[in-house]
Amino acid sequence: MAKDRSAISKNMGSKKRVSGTHVSGLSTAKASSKRKEAPMKYGQLSRRQKQDFEDYGELVPRDFIDDDEENYKRRRVVSEADLDREIDEARREAAAQFASDEEGEQGSDEDEDEGEDWKKPSAYSLLMGSLKKNSKHRDFYEKIYREQEGIEDEVFATNEEDEDRDLTEEVPSDEEEGEMEEDEKVESVVDDDEVAELSRNPEDAEDADAADPFEEDDEEEIVYVGSDAEEDEDENNIADLFETRYCDDQPVTFDERISSIEQKKYTTQVFEDEVLTDVVAMIPSSTATAAADKKISDMPIINNLADVRVKKRPVENWPKANKDVVKKGKGTFSPLQNCLFNQLNNYRDIVYCNRSMHNAKEIRNAYVLHAVNHVMKTRDRIMKNNAKLAKAQKEGQDIGETRDQGFTRPKVLILLPFRNTVLDVVDTIIKLSGTVKQDNINRFLEQFNLREDEAIDPTKPADFLQNFQGNIDDHFRLGIKFSKKSLKLYADFYNSDILICSPLGLRTLIGAEGDKKRDFDFLSSIEVLILDQTNHFLMQNWEHIEHIFQHLNLIPKDSHGCDISRIKSWYLDGKAKYLRQTLLFSDFLTPEINASYNKHFKNIAGKLKIKQKVEDGSIVDVIPQVQQSFTRIDVSTLAAVNDARYKHFIEKTLPTLRKSAIMQSHTLIFIPSYFDFVRVRNYFEDNKYSYEPCSEYASGSQITRSRSKFFHGRSDFLLYTERLHFFRR
Repeated sequence: MAKDRSAISKNMGSKKRVSGTHVSGLSTAKASSKRKEAPMKYGQLSRRQKQDFEDYGELVPRDFIDDDEENYKRRRVVSEADLDREIDEARREAAAQFASDEEGEQGSDEDEDEGEDWKKPSAYSLLMGSLKKNSKHRDFYEKIYREQEGIEDEVFATNEEDEDRDLTEEVPSDEEEGEMEEDEKVESVVDDDEVAELSRNPEDAEDADAADPFEEDDEEEIVYVGSDAEEDEDENNIADLFETRYCDDQPVTFDERISSIEQKKYTTQVFEDEVLTDVVAMIPSSTATAAADKKISDMPIINNLADVRVKKRPVENWPKANKDVVKKGKGTFSPLQNCLFNQLNNYRDIVYCNRSMHNAKEIRNAYVLHAVNHVMKTRDRIMKNNAKLAKAQKEGQDIGETRDQGFTRPKVLILLPFRNTVLDVVDTIIKLSGTVKQDNINRFLEQFNLREDEAIDPTKPADFLQNFQGNIDDHFRLGIKFSKKSLKLYADFYNSDILICSPLGLRTLIGAEGDKKRDFDFLSSIEVLILDQTNHFLMQNWEHIEHIFQHLNLIPKDSHGCDISRIKSWYLDGKAKYLRQTLLFSDFLTPEINASYNKHFKNIAGKLKIKQKVEDGSIVDVIPQVQQSFTRIDVSTLAAVNDARYKHFIEKTLPTLRKSAIMQSHTLIFIPSYFDFVRVRNYFEDNKYSYEPCSEYASGSQITRSRSKFFHGRSDFLLYTERLHFFRR
C-alpha cells in the first residue's frame, strides 16, 4: 500500500524492465545521477546487483542513501485531503501517459527511455495489492503504511473506506501487463512469483511473523465445533487457570517447582476455617510465586459459576443437579461446597478427611461439577483447534504447532468402592452435561441397580444403610464419552473422557508384572484423579490403590492412533504427574492415606490436607463397666510389626486368657487384618483349640452356625475379622 501510493504521488523512479516486467524502485548504482539510464535486463546484472535486488527489491536501497545526497528528498507529512488531491492528479497523468505508451509499445528502447516516468506495476505491487484487499490484513498494512509515510493516526483514520477503494482501483490486473519480448524469454527469466519473492521486504515479513497479527481474527471467525457456539465473548477477557495450567508452554518456574517437589521443599501454611476446620497447605517453594501462595486461605463466596470459568451447560444445569443440597433461590453452593470448589478450581491436590454421611452428597456434587467442567474445557479446546487446522489447511496456510492433547483421550479417573455410588455419580454427570440422549442407559441401570432379592435389612444403622443400600459389587469398569448432544456409557476406554472404576476392576485390567495381557496406557493422560469413600478401600485391598498410582501418567507402550505433533511437550517429557490433580475424600485419616499423600501427591500447584477436629472419645460412655487394657509393643522396624504383634499375642496374651476360666470359655478375638486372622486360625487349629472362625469370606450359613455355637458355649473362642464387621455388621 505504501509503495504504490508513494510511487504515484511522487512519480518516483524511472521505467526499468526486468524480464519483461517493469519493476518500480529500480535505480542505478549511483543514486545521485540525474540522467536516465538505459533499460537493464535481469540477466545483465552483476552478482552484487542481483543480491541487492533479491535482498532489498532495488539495486541501491533508499535506506543506504546518505542524507546529504542531492537527489534524496526526505518524506513529508501531508493531510488526507492534499494526499487525495495529489493522487487524483497523478492518476490522470498516469492514464494519459499509459495511453501514449500503448501507442508507442513497438518503438525502440530509446523512445521508451525518453518517455514519461510512469511504469507498469511490478509483481510485488500486484502481490501487495491483493493482500490489501483482504479485510483481515487491513489493520496490519495500515500500520506499516503509517510508519513508512509518517502520517498521524487520527489523520489516517478519516475516509478509511474511500481510501481502501481508491487503493484497490490503483492496482492494475494481470491482464494489463505487457507480454514479454521473445529475446528476453530466452535469457534468465524471472516469473511473477519469483519477482514477488525477490521483491519482498524481509523486515516486513519478520514483523508479520513475530506479531502474528491475524491470529485473533482467525480465532474469532472459527465456530467451536461440538462446543457451546453461543458462549459469551466476554469469557475471553477473563483469566482461566485451566488455559494457563494445561497449555503446552509452561512458565519458567515449572522445572523449579518440580525440583522443589522431588527435594520435598515446601512452604507450609496452617490455618483454621469455620467450614473446613484444620487445613495444612503445602506449596512447592518458588520465589516467583510467593505472593500468590499467601492467598490460599482466601475462599470468596461464589454467586455465579460463570465468574469462575465454568462452562455454560454445567452452569445452566447446576441448580437441578444440586437441588437436594441447596434449594432454589438459596444460593449457588452450600458453605462446604463453596470452600471446596474454590480449591478444586485452583487445581490443587486435596485430602479431605471430614467426610460423613451428612455431607457426602455435597462433596460428590462438587467434584462431579469440577470433573465435567474440566472435560468440557478440554474437549472444546481440541475441537476449536481442529476447526482452526481444517480452515488453515483449506486456505493453504501454516499456523505452526498446535499441541493440545495427551497420549490418550481419558482425562478424569474416578475410583469408587461400590456400584451403588456409581449410580449417583453418573446421574449427576448426566444432569450437568445437559445431553438429550444417553446411549446404553438401560444396560447401565440393569447392571448397577440392586436386584429385589438383594434388598438390605432396613433395621440396620443409618450409616450402614447409606454405604450398603443398593448394589455393593466391587468389581466394575465404566467409560463415559461426551459429544455435543449425547453421552455414551460403556464407551471404549481409549475413546472415553471419564473413567469410573473400582480398585479391583481396574487392577484386574492393569494386570501384574509378567502377565501376558496387560493394559494401562489409557491411564497415561489422566489429569484429574478422584478417590471417594477412600476409607472403604482400606476394607477392600489398599494394595490395589498403590498399584494404580504406580501406573498413572506413564509413557504408553503403543501410540493408539494419537497425533504425535499435537501431544503437549510436558507429556513427552514424562512430567504429567506434576500437573495431575488428585482429590481424596475419606471419613478419617489413616497411615495409608498419609503415605499416599506424601508419596504420590506431586502437584506443582500445591496440596492441602484437611483434617478432623480432635473430639472427646466415647469409650467412657460405655454403660457396662468392662475392664479395658491397652498394651504397647515395641518394634525395631515397621516391617516387623505384624510378626511382633503375632508373637506377643501367642506368648503373652493367649496364656493369660487360658488362666481365667471365664475368659477361656467365652472370648471373642477381633482381628483387623485377614492375614493375621489366617495365622491365628492356623495356630488354633494346630493346637486343638475350641474355636469358630468368622471372616468376610464365610457364607451366611457358616457365620450363623459359628455364632450359635459360640453363643451357647459349645466353642470357647470366636475369631472375628474387622472386614466382616464392616460389611455385614
